[in-house]
Amino acid sequence: MAAASAEAAWFARVLIPQLQQQPSVEQVTGGWHVARDRVVTVEDSLTGLESTAPGETEVARARTLRDAVRASKDRLDGLVQSGEHATAGPELAAAARTLEAALASTNPDQSPTVQP
Repeated sequence: MAAASAEAAWFARVLIPQLQQQPSVEQVTGGWHVARDRVVTVEDSLTGLESTAPGETEVARARTLRDAVRASKDRLDGLVQSGEHATAGPELAAAARTLEAALASTNPDQSPTVQP
């Protein structure tokens, strides 16, 4: 779970801020296409952790984080499909908030270490 949490933290704290710095939605799209497979891998890993977790608490943590990763991934997919530059900032910020809320609720005593 620690590795998956670190990857979700990377998504929220490294990738999304990098995308927010891009001056055009086309550059956001390019950056997202490069990183999307890594996010899908995290989602898949959390799905596996959910099904193999030893207890209900662990199941709930994996599910919460997986759902946040999935929702944020879907939000970015929608953004790049729409091509709307005006909505890029708010959509990216909302995705980061979703991930941060899940990270806080699944790791209340610590902040996951971000892996570059």
